[in-house]
Amino acid sequence: MGKLWQRITYYRHRSELWALALAKRAPCLAIYPIGIVVLFWWVIAPLPILFPILLLQNLGKLGELMLALLAIPALVVLGFALPWFSSWCEIGTSLMFGRFTAANAKEKALTESIHAYRTRAI
Repeated sequence: MGKLWQRITYYRHRSELWALALAKRAPCLAIYPIGIVVLFWWVIAPLPILFPILLLQNLGKLGELMLALLAIPALVVLGFALPWFSSWCEIGTSLMFGRFTAANAKEKALTESIHAYRTRAI
């Protein structure tokens, strides 16, 4: 499971770097490529996990109980993801106002992370 998570993180970082480069080229539209990447990683990517969970609604009281139990870890995940989401909103907004310091720092961190993954994979 660890290797799979590392690979998912690698592709997420690559897509974030792509969105950041695109946002830096057109700062007045920076929120759109960043929003597309965030939307992909929070809506489209988890669909294979969400569909079976949504089917639990058809199980009556047992399904409702299982959904309630699954809601607790889901809220914890959302709590951990909120700083990630907020940082991307801040970067997009700062780019729209002409400030590139946060975007440059994030670009450097993403590049280092991608490079570290590639050196471990070889």
